[in-house]
Amino acid sequence: MIDELITQGATRTGLSEAQVRTTLAGALGLLRKHAARDKLDLLFASVPGAEALATSPAGQMKSGGGLFGGLMKSAGGVSGAAMADAMGMLDRLKREGVERSDLKVLMPVAQDWVRARSGRDLLRETLESVPGVGALLAGR
Repeated sequence: MIDELITQGATRTGLSEAQVRTTLAGALGLLRKHAARDKLDLLFASVPGAEALATSPAGQMKSGGGLFGGLMKSAGGVSGAAMADAMGMLDRLKREGVERSDLKVLMPVAQDWVRARSGRDLLRETLESVPGVGALLAGR
């Protein structure tokens, strides 16, 4: 259940469980909107509660990213839209007290947790399927 990952993420990062839940919801919402459907379906099937978190209010993509994000979205096609949404999510997380350094700690925790349940690096595969920015989102 995704609640186990939230608890483990909070312990490892020092963030509150609410902050980790918001972070994971935003990331899953971003994937729900931009990742390859086959990878996303496997991820949701492997992680009970992930799809519900992605579709929760915290997982909904809101317009954001400021002026630069708006330019990216309009000029960058599919990859521009994904980048603009990622920038908007980062802005929202920052307002919640979640810094990029926290994401660098949380990402390996989430990857290991998903790998233990799915038998493969399914989170990275799903992240990498986001057009134009997948490798960046996956930390490569």
